[in-house]
Amino acid sequence: MNLCKTLLFLFLLSTNIYSQNDCIDAIVVCGNSGFKGLSIQGAGNVQEITGENSCGSRENNSVWLKISIKTSGTFGFIIKPESSDLNEDFDFFVFGPDAKCTSLTFPIRCSTTNPNMAKLTYNHTGMTADYFDTSEGPAELGDGYIKWINANAGESYFIVIDRPVGISNFSLEWLGTATFDDAPSISVPVLSDLNITKSDFSGQANSSLIFDLTANSPKITGSQTGVKITYHTSENDAIINSNPIADPTAYRNTTSPETIFVRATNTITQCYNTASFTIKINDKVVFPNNKVEVCDENDANPFDGKTKIDFDQVTKVVFDNADVSGLTINYYLTQSDADNNSNQLPNLFNSITPFEQSVFIKAFNSQLSASVAEVKITINPLPPVNNVSLVQCDSGENANGFVLFNLKEANAALTNNNPDLETSFFISKTDAESNTDQLSTEYTNSSNPQTVFARITNLQTKCSSISTVNLKTNVISVQTYLLDIACDDDENEDGIHTFNLTNANIPFTNTQELKYYATENDALLEQNQIQTPSQYNNKVPYNDFVYARIEEGNECFGISKIKLEVIRLPDIEIIGTTTNVCDNDSSYFAQLDAGIKDINTLSDFVYVWKKDGVEILDKTASNIEVNTSGIYTVTVFNKNNCSKTRIIQVVSSNIATIESVEVVDLQIDNSNKIKINVSGSGDYEFSLNTPNGPFQDSNVFENIKSGIYEVYINDKKNCGLVSKTVAVIGVPQFFTPNNDGFNDYWNIIGLNGNEYKNSKIYIYDRFGKLLKQLTTFDNGWDGTFQGIPLPSDDYWYTLKLSDQRESKGHFSLKR
Repeated sequence: MNLCKTLLFLFLLSTNIYSQNDCIDAIVVCGNSGFKGLSIQGAGNVQEITGENSCGSRENNSVWLKISIKTSGTFGFIIKPESSDLNEDFDFFVFGPDAKCTSLTFPIRCSTTNPNMAKLTYNHTGMTADYFDTSEGPAELGDGYIKWINANAGESYFIVIDRPVGISNFSLEWLGTATFDDAPSISVPVLSDLNITKSDFSGQANSSLIFDLTANSPKITGSQTGVKITYHTSENDAIINSNPIADPTAYRNTTSPETIFVRATNTITQCYNTASFTIKINDKVVFPNNKVEVCDENDANPFDGKTKIDFDQVTKVVFDNADVSGLTINYYLTQSDADNNSNQLPNLFNSITPFEQSVFIKAFNSQLSASVAEVKITINPLPPVNNVSLVQCDSGENANGFVLFNLKEANAALTNNNPDLETSFFISKTDAESNTDQLSTEYTNSSNPQTVFARITNLQTKCSSISTVNLKTNVISVQTYLLDIACDDDENEDGIHTFNLTNANIPFTNTQELKYYATENDALLEQNQIQTPSQYNNKVPYNDFVYARIEEGNECFGISKIKLEVIRLPDIEIIGTTTNVCDNDSSYFAQLDAGIKDINTLSDFVYVWKKDGVEILDKTASNIEVNTSGIYTVTVFNKNNCSKTRIIQVVSSNIATIESVEVVDLQIDNSNKIKINVSGSGDYEFSLNTPNGPFQDSNVFENIKSGIYEVYINDKKNCGLVSKTVAVIGVPQFFTPNNDGFNDYWNIIGLNGNEYKNSKIYIYDRFGKLLKQLTTFDNGWDGTFQGIPLPSDDYWYTLKLSDQRESKGHFSLKR
């Protein structure tokens, strides 16, 4: 840290001013500047430090400082009374790191040691790196120093310096590596450059004048931004930012000379800097300006650098239009003539030196001594006078010679392409000379031909000349050129297409220039030229025009129309629904159509059908029938030969072939399952016992009861239905042979004569005695042995199937 970048001298704070004695008016510390000569009187309007803090003291005679940390580091300070008397007792309190006047809480550092009571040999105090305690005092406790602070960028601290005993002023020196926000700089090499001197031309004693203090503002800020400038009549007001001059643009001095104090404040950090300058009323005439510019327009030759000079106008410039009615003012050719009051020049003077005439002005009155100064009068030439013509075309259907002109087209000829010259246009020469009732540069002539007037002004010298612009219209018949129509086939179908405008083959000679424009107005005004006519997209969908302008020597030779037409494509569904034919049925035909959305327009189109890229020569209708698979396309042409193609995929399908049927049977709780395995190119669905559905996509049926089933397999693409009889074998768990017609016989369920005709069923009692042998053709066992009914009991069976499977189990006979 710079221990003392700059010293800020403060001469402030009388016993009636409490500006820095309260937190809200704390001095903003900037640039790590120290202070000296700081006087403190009183505790302010608000007692903001209570005696309950760790240092046991409060404000007596205090000053508040506010610090914002710019870069992180350590910071401390040393407070040194101007008097070394040990009775001079200075205390301090530090609040932070995010202190606000409305919520100060307890200080994080404080020292209230009394040097005399603590028997110290010095009376300075502060925060340094050499100490570790953060508070000390009051009275004899402590040694005057505590530990400095490790601060982070962006933190804010308040420091209160208090003098409970003594009358001495003090200085303050900052320590550590942290930096504070920088104050704005006063951007003038020498402060005296800010001094303002004026003369009182009234001739009255005890003069007082109006000064524009803000003339110094740009000098003070220079290239700095975010800096607010205020002006004050005392240094104290500038430092504490109080009582700024209400209207610094019109400040009337109270004495001469008078010191004005300026405050430059950073609007973000509130850091500030101050300076002073003087305003003074001179006792002799002061000439604010000694250079005057006039135009070479008040004589017969406006281009010779000589003119008639009106000294009344020169005086206005020299004195910044101030009221000089109280002065006697004369002009002379030489300094000697002015000093001797001889050969005074007339008020209207014909200059004798081309382009820069030197004269001497002499001014005085009864109160001001005479002043003489050389005035250099620059005589600026007028812009050149170039009378030009603009020739426009009127090729509309009701051509009458009145069309839109772009008057700016005359600029190049009027100004010789000098960028310092600007033009404006008027109906009359009088309007042009007085610069009133200016015309729009987009102007429709009121007669054919018509002359308008151009005022050419030099932007640097403000000198003007008047030229004429002759407007003439060539009335020509309109001619329309046609480009080949375009089909709207660029994949957007929005009526917009790319055209090559040059294909219109509009004839023009090698001395002429052909340009293209999107609108007739653009063609007339020669604005918004189409830069790439070979790749132009029409702006109006389907039907549009562009305009071709032929020029020769900046004169319109003709404007023609070029018609741009985009034809809509047939309105069809491009992607057709995929359909199929049946390999197993040559009589099955698929119906294909061209996808025309409006069936009433079917006869408006020509249809070309192709299969796998090969044209089907005998198919020219909007729909056809096919019985072979492939990729079919139909291209639909309208009368303008614009086409769109529809794609239809025809796939092959056929009836299903049953490869096998897997049956999981003889399961308890009807958890039997059937799985049908098929082959074929079709898309198949399955049902049990219902040839008309409902069908399921899965080829597996689960939780099937035992019995005989018919399994149906259907081709979803209408190529046929196949079926197969399937037996699901099940074993009844009991039977009741009581001749009631229900469960009177026991037999295996699901055995049919064909598939299981060689199957055998054996029934035993619990001791293994064979009671009955059954075949698949028997009704079943009636519960008797040799004609004698057997009792209710459990009996056992053995099932030997013809497919070599064997199953054993038991069942109950109930009576």
